[in-house]
Amino acid sequence: MAPLVLVSVFASGCAGYHIGPVTKTSFHSISVPMFRNETLRPQLEAPIGNAIIRRLQEDGSVRIEERARADVILTGTVFRYDRVPLRALRTETGVPREYRLSITVRVEARDRRTGETVLKPTEVEGKSDVLIGEDQQSAEMQALPLVADDIAKRITGLLLESW
Repeated sequence: MAPLVLVSVFASGCAGYHIGPVTKTSFHSISVPMFRNETLRPQLEAPIGNAIIRRLQEDGSVRIEERARADVILTGTVFRYDRVPLRALRTETGVPREYRLSITVRVEARDRRTGETVLKPTEVEGKSDVLIGEDQQSAEMQALPLVADDIAKRITGLLLESW
């Protein structure tokens, strides 16, 4: 009798557990065309788009499809690129040694078939702190994937989490 009770207690503890996506979305596939870039900084849109696609693939809740076959189309515009000084050397106060790099995008998702809004136009900001060595441009290029991933994480959350 005791083994039967133990088995039923352990089995009932796992009754609500399941493998797979936790959230249910009204769509099963999404297209992420190249974002527009309205900043003066060239080539920001590709790393951001790639990071969003990578995050969506890692989540596994939706498939990435071409525009003509997708349930939802995510469009976006990169419209702000900021570099804010955080700290400088005591001996060179006019030369910052650390910056906060931030990129802001405006995204919107619509159902391709009905035109219904899945994600209303929303501004999403990604950030990363950058330590400057000898070359500021190289340091910013190294931080760009981190900022793009931060943006992608936030957009994926907006699209897939129903909290």
